[in-house]
Amino acid sequence: MNATKPSDPAEFALGLLAAGSFGRVVQVFESRLRAEIPTVQLAMWWSLRPTAATTAALRCAPGSARDWAELEQARQVLLAGGPASGPAPATGSILRSLPLALKAEGQAVLQVRGDASGIGQLERDAAFLQMLALFELRVSDLLEARHLEGAVRRLERSEAVQRALFRIAELTGATTSMEEFYAAVHAQVGELLYARNFYIALLVDDGAAFDYPYAVDERDDPREIFRRQPLRHGLTEYVQRTGKPLLLDRAVRERLVAAGEIRMVGSPSVAWLGVPLVMEGQVAGVLAVQSYSEDILYGPRDQELLAFVAQNIATALHRRQVAESLRSAYAQLQTQLEELRRAQAELIENEKMASLGRLVAGVAHEINTPLGIAVTSASHLDDIFKGLERDPRIADRPEWVKALGKGRRCVDLILNNLGKAAQLVRSFKQVAVDQSNEVRRSVGIRAFLDDVLLSLHPRLKVTPHRVEVACAEDLALETLPGALYQVVSNILLNALLHAFEDGQAGLIRIVCTRSGDGIDLSIRDDGRGMPDSVRQHVFEPFFTTRRGRGGTGLGLHMVYNLVTQLLGGTIVCASAPGQGAEFTIHLPFNHEPGAAGTAAPTATS
Repeated sequence: MNATKPSDPAEFALGLLAAGSFGRVVQVFESRLRAEIPTVQLAMWWSLRPTAATTAALRCAPGSARDWAELEQARQVLLAGGPASGPAPATGSILRSLPLALKAEGQAVLQVRGDASGIGQLERDAAFLQMLALFELRVSDLLEARHLEGAVRRLERSEAVQRALFRIAELTGATTSMEEFYAAVHAQVGELLYARNFYIALLVDDGAAFDYPYAVDERDDPREIFRRQPLRHGLTEYVQRTGKPLLLDRAVRERLVAAGEIRMVGSPSVAWLGVPLVMEGQVAGVLAVQSYSEDILYGPRDQELLAFVAQNIATALHRRQVAESLRSAYAQLQTQLEELRRAQAELIENEKMASLGRLVAGVAHEINTPLGIAVTSASHLDDIFKGLERDPRIADRPEWVKALGKGRRCVDLILNNLGKAAQLVRSFKQVAVDQSNEVRRSVGIRAFLDDVLLSLHPRLKVTPHRVEVACAEDLALETLPGALYQVVSNILLNALLHAFEDGQAGLIRIVCTRSGDGIDLSIRDDGRGMPDSVRQHVFEPFFTTRRGRGGTGLGLHMVYNLVTQLLGGTIVCASAPGQGAEFTIHLPFNHEPGAAGTAAPTATS
């Protein structure tokens, strides 16, 4: 090489400084050399890794433009620690490889291609050695810059991971729904890698099926592809079976398909990455992302990152599931506690009614005795008046005849009203005894219904409504009369309270017929009826449409319990707005005490 001008090293150094990549630095050096030796060509193999043992990571600059560059010779130079020469592939020229002395972490080999005389001249030329030293310094600078960029990227990524993990941990205790939890997890994964196609699969049915509580996909409809289904031989199941992450590209997919390990489902992706969700040492699900674009691929670092994040997601998900289970169990306990409290209140109320029944029975018994004496005395007085009317001496005294007539009418009034009072006392006494003792006995249904209506007469007579009864005289049933009385009276009183508009003269019709193994008792009104939203809840405790206006919401609930539990029957309610309401009760002829009827209230439209 000819001697260079004094300004040449400075210009060369400036050119190297202006070059911002390994490929451009090689081109600047090559351009300077070719000014003196036109046939010379340069290539450089480089790596950020510092040891010769990692020569597999060597990359060539300026890249594909140097297809003559020899990787194997570069590896041998790095392993031996000295230069090497050999024929250039497919040419008659020489390929000389020189290890670079770097001041930064990494390794590099400069390869020079040219004729033997030219290459020999270069290595003896002081100007070349000076330029080589400047080249080594610039390569060292670029390596150092690459290391710094990598460190910054790693730091930024680490910070992003920490933020994502912190947010995922926050989500564990958040009061959001599970759908919002999954969406937030998706957003955090999307901060770390490409996740426009993302899903979570969880094992259900004792590990026999996958459920997909969350799925987002650019091509497939999640409602079709990502729905609960038995385990198959898809990618998700493969990750679940192996318990290991899977980084899938076309080559890996073709190999697994050929081996029968997987069968593809849905649109084929260019890249797919799935990692197991491990909870309490067992694979409980799979988290996966995929790409349909050739420009977006996943690498080992993405796999490592997603697997690490998945561990934290699995922990958060497990804690969230445990928290949801605890909340559900607590809600169930609260519901059961409320039911127990209502049952306790109902038992107390029943005991009060039983005590009241015993009191009424006692009072009725005490009243019955003086009523009997009064009836006997009035009857005796009536007999005396009849005897006096037959006395011929009285016939001659008109004023006595008139007085006796008035007396007879008074006695008739007394006897009639004493009879009504006695009948009421007998009815109260019978009802009270039935409510307090609850002894099963055979009941004539028609007579029983008449007694119920008689006991409710004080409530019925102040209304414009009529009650009609259609029942065969010989129809009888062995039952608990007290419970049946409460059923019929509560439904009738409920109709008086709720069924009719103010000023309306309504009709309540009671029909009792024999039906199969029992009797059907229908109580129907022609009132305003109920909308479906009300009808569906009529048997629920504390449900009323007249809160604060006389409604407690317990009447029909007690009716349902009495019919289905004590009487062993069933009850349904049919109603529609403007068409009245009908309660149909079926009571069996033969019912074992303690056996229940239906398991849940029934209401039909």
